[in-house]
Amino acid sequence: LIMASGLGEFLRSLRRGLVQGEQNSPARGDTQVGEVARARSMLSVHLRLPSEIILKIFSFLDAFSLFNISFVNKQFHDLANSNALWSVLYASEIEKKMWRPRVSMIKEAVSSTIVEEKPAGYWKKLLLKEMAGYKDTMWKTELKHMNPHTGMPALTEHVLRRLHIQWEITLTNRHGRESVYEQTHTFFEDSSVTVCWSQGAWPCMYTVNSLQLHGIMCPASPAPGDKPRWRSLIRKTALQRTGHCSFFGADRLVKVLQFDKGIIVGLWRGNWKIAFIMVNLHFHKLIERSLLGSRFCPYLPADDNAVDLDYSRHGYTLHIVLHNPVQRIMCQRFSPLYTRRVMSQGEFVQLIAIDFANVSEHVPVTKFSLPWQAHGLQGEVERCCMMTLTVLDEAQRPFWCVSSTVKMYRRQRVLDLENEGEQFIVLYGDAEGKVKMTFVWMEEFQHYFLVQLVTMFPTAKVKRHFSGEC
Repeated sequence: LIMASGLGEFLRSLRRGLVQGEQNSPARGDTQVGEVARARSMLSVHLRLPSEIILKIFSFLDAFSLFNISFVNKQFHDLANSNALWSVLYASEIEKKMWRPRVSMIKEAVSSTIVEEKPAGYWKKLLLKEMAGYKDTMWKTELKHMNPHTGMPALTEHVLRRLHIQWEITLTNRHGRESVYEQTHTFFEDSSVTVCWSQGAWPCMYTVNSLQLHGIMCPASPAPGDKPRWRSLIRKTALQRTGHCSFFGADRLVKVLQFDKGIIVGLWRGNWKIAFIMVNLHFHKLIERSLLGSRFCPYLPADDNAVDLDYSRHGYTLHIVLHNPVQRIMCQRFSPLYTRRVMSQGEFVQLIAIDFANVSEHVPVTKFSLPWQAHGLQGEVERCCMMTLTVLDEAQRPFWCVSSTVKMYRRQRVLDLENEGEQFIVLYGDAEGKVKMTFVWMEEFQHYFLVQLVTMFPTAKVKRHFSGEC
C-alpha cells in the first residue's frame, strides 16, 4: 500500500507531467521528458491497482486534493466522487463548527446506511457549500442593510473582515507552472476595495501567460502550513494576448500597463520584471464572487426580478468616486438624472450629471495620481487613478457598476468655457456603457475642475434591465 509520502510524490509528478506534458517536447530538455515519462509510468501503475486500494489511498486526501484528482480520468472521477469518502469529510467539517447544535446526531446520520442511499455526489456538494459558507445566512442578512448614499451594502467591509476574506494572484508561465502571491495592502472606499500585491519573487512580464484573481477564505487563527479553506475565481486574464494591454503611465522607476477589467501591472524599467499588481473591486456582489465560485469557475449571479417599466422613465442615481490606493480624491452623488436618446455609433441613452455650460455644477478636484510601493521603493504615476462608479435605477437597484483604473489625456477638441486653462479628458467604455469626464486645470488654484460628466448606455441594456421599452 502506498503511504502518504508516496501519494504526495505521485500527485506532484502527475501534476507536473500530465498538465505540462503536452506542451513540452524533447527539444526542451531531457529532464522535462524524464518527468513526463515518470509521471505516466506512475499513473499506469496506479491504474492497475484494485479500486478498493485506490479508494483507501484517496481516503488520506483532503477535500481540495480529492476534488482535483477527480479530473485525471474517468476511473479516478468515479472513485473520487464516492459518497463514502465525502460523507466522512462532511462529518469532520461539521464537527469543527461547535456552534451548530446536535453535532453528534449529524455525525451518526452521516455514518449510517443513509450515506449510500443518497445519489452520487450528494455529500460532495454539501461539503463544498459548507466550506464556501453557502449556508452561513448571517452575512446574507447583514448585506441587506444598504448605504443610502452609495446604494451598496453598508456592512460589506465588516463582513469581509469577519469572514477573513482575502484575495490572491496566481501567475501561470508559458510552461504551465503557477506562482501564487498573497495581498500586501488593501484600501477600502464606500463602494470598492483596492487590493495591492508587491511582495515576493516576481517573474519577468514576457514569461507570464495568464493571471487569475481568486477570493480566499482564510482560517481565523492560521497555523504554519495551513492552506486557505476555499478559492473562488473572480477574474482570469490572458496577459500575452494582443489587444488586452495598454500603456497606462510611468515614473522614473516603473512603467505601468493596464489590462482588461481594470488590472494594472507595474514593471521595473529596464528589465520588465513585475514590481506590483493592483486591482480595484466593486462592492456589488463582491462577497458572493469571493466565496461562491470555485477555483476554475466564477460565481454567476441569478437574474434579478424585473422592475416596473415605469421606473425606466424616472430618475437614475449616479455615485462616483475617484481615488488611489492611499486616499480619496473626489466623491460625488447625482440624483435624480433623466435619460435622453442619442444616435452616435448606435442607439444610446445618455445621463448628463455635469453640464459644461452650467458653471454652478463644476466640481473642484485635487491633483490625482497613483502612488505605489514595492521592495522598499516608492513612486507616483501622475494623472491616473481608480474610478468606482455606480448607477442605480429609481428602485435603487444596481444598473451599472464599474471599478477600473482611468487615465487623463489632454483634450484635443477644446470646450468653449468661461474659465481658461488646460483641458483634459478621461474616457472609459465597455460593453455595458461609457463614461466621459472633462477637467480644466486652474493654475491659480492649483486644482482641477470637473466641468463635464456624461454616461451613456446602449438602449438594449435598458430594455434588458427593465424587460421592456426605455
